[in-house]
This record gives sequence, structure tokens and C-alpha cells, in this order.
Amino acid sequence: MKKLYFIIGILLINIQLSYSQTYSDKWAFGIGATYPRFFSVSGTDFSGNENYGGYFSVEYFFNEQVSLRLLNNYLRMESNYTRVPGAQIQSHFINQFSSNIDVLYEFLPCRSVSPYLLFGGGLTFFKNENSYNPDLDDDFLGYQANFGIGVRWGLSESFALKTEAVYHTASNNKIDGNDRFNENSKGVFGGNGDTYGRFDLGLLWYFSKGELSDLCDKCPEGIREIYYRDSIIIREPYEVIKYQKDTVKVKEPVLFNVHFDFDRYSLRPESYPILDQAVKTLNEFNDVQVIISGHTDSYGSEEYNEKLSQKRVEEVYNYLVSKGVSPNRISKNWFGEKQPLRSNDNDINRAFNRRVEIKISE
Repeated sequence: MKKLYFIIGILLINIQLSYSQTYSDKWAFGIGATYPRFFSVSGTDFSGNENYGGYFSVEYFFNEQVSLRLLNNYLRMESNYTRVPGAQIQSHFINQFSSNIDVLYEFLPCRSVSPYLLFGGGLTFFKNENSYNPDLDDDFLGYQANFGIGVRWGLSESFALKTEAVYHTASNNKIDGNDRFNENSKGVFGGNGDTYGRFDLGLLWYFSKGELSDLCDKCPEGIREIYYRDSIIIREPYEVIKYQKDTVKVKEPVLFNVHFDFDRYSLRPESYPILDQAVKTLNEFNDVQVIISGHTDSYGSEEYNEKLSQKRVEEVYNYLVSKGVSPNRISKNWFGEKQPLRSNDNDINRAFNRRVEIKISE
């Protein structure tokens, strides 16, 4: 079992978490497994190890950080007891169904890994087996208070892993099969209700999304953190320019555009087929001279953006040369934020402005 946990841990560490998108509102469906365990119970009882469960949830996000969730789960928990000191240990089991409504607050909605807090309450229906008090081997209704923490691990625009730890205070002293009064308060409110914890591991599916939010683009001047939305893919089609071999003319001066992540100059995966097509075209028309020009969005100082655009040009230049295009055919210049394709008033326009253009020299 320890080896399995180790392998799972290594896999989680090595997952390329790319989700950093957020929306003005959205809906999510969740499903997963639960490990529950008694924390404080009556008298000399103590928690056992036959504990398992599962859940499904529906969650609505009012905005980027606040959501309301309905979570329904099934839990089976064990507690052990002795009737007299030194006697044989006996086991009690509870089968519990609950329906919980919780409010969640997410701290870092623009990040792939985002912690959150939750609080709320729920209704419970449970049945005891082999209770310390035989008359408790029956069906009961109750309610509970919930407090917890969790982390969402973004996998894509539509999916995320969820890990969550929740503390429950029951409204009664029956869920451990023993309703003896305990002089020591067990619940967070100082009552005599039994308490238990729950650890969830599951998957979230964002099945409905509202408008794209600009929250992740609000980056103060001088702070160069990565807030680029990986889910925004530049779908602007590039045109393979057709040359007339006798005159070497083109219909448009721009051959190809290559786009970049915010504050980055490394090539995105979709850039390689675009550049490979550029190499093929340039090798076919080997007497054509080209100019590579680099550009950025408007975040940051002009000096910083000029250097960033230069690095982007060098990245594209090095790739073309590595594929056999002669350096003597390539000129380079960079403009920083001075020549935007679109206004820098939203995230999509800024994504278009973060580019390197390959043009025919006039």
C-alpha cells in the first residue's frame, strides 16, 4: 500500500498542470472516493479501521472565487468499544447517507493549484450495527456542521482534481452507537455530539461556463507573474503564401505569425507545425529574404517589453536556422509593445499581440 501511495504521489508531482482559466460563473459536477474516520466519540470508544465511502456533487460558482455546493455521500465507519475493562473489543459500524450544502472560497482561481476553505451543514440519515447500546441499532435522522479545506489541481479548461479534508460535528451522540453522556465536550460548539473527519479525492468536470473573466489578466505594473490562460489557443489561421516563381511576388507581406504565453519567449507546442511550414516554404523559394519582428502586449515597462520581444525573435530565428534556413536570408528587429495588432484591452487581444511575425523583405 505504501508503494502505491508513493507511485500516486510521484504521478501527481509530475502532472503538467496547465489549467489557469477562470470564468465569471460556471457549473461543476464532481465524483470521487472518501476516507472517513471518527475523531471523538463516547466514553472509552475509539475509531476502527473499516472506513470508506464515496460522493457526488453539483457546484455553482457565483464568481471566480465563491461557489455553493451540494454534496451527497455515503460513509461506512467503524468504532470499537469494551463493555468492561479488559474485556474483548467489539466493533460498531455505521452506514450513513448525508446531503451537505457548503459555501466555498477559492484563494487563487488564476492558478493551476488553488486552495480553498469551506463551511456549511447537512442532513444525515444513518443506521447503526452492533451498537454499545442495543437500542441504537436502528435508523436515525440528524444534522451536522461542516468545516474544511481543500485544493483544486487544474488539469485542463474543463477538468480538475480535488483533494479535501472536512471536519463534521454531529447534532447527536448516537453515530458511534453509544449515547452515554461524555463530560468532555466533543464538538466545536462545545456540545456532546460525536465528531468525525472526511478526506476526499475526486474529479471535477466544469460542464457549463459563463463569460470569460478578466481577473487573471489584472497584473500590477512590475509584477511579471504568469497569468496567461493556457486554454486560450490562437485559432487565427495562417495562410501558406503562394509565390509566382517568375516574379517571386506574394499576396500578403506576412508569411506566418507565432504566438507566445504571457511573459514567455519559449515556443508553444502549436508553434512548431507553423514554423515547419514556414521552413518548407522558405526552402522552396530559396531566393526570398525575410524579416523576423518581435512584439509583446502592453504589460510591463517599454524597456522590459523590448528585451522580451528580442528574445522571442531569437527563439524563432534559432529554430529556422536549425532547420536549414540560411542566416544570410534573415533580418531581425523587435518593437516591444509599440506595434500591437489589436488594442490591449482584454486577454484575447493581448494574446494576439504577443507574437513574432515572419515577413518578406521589401
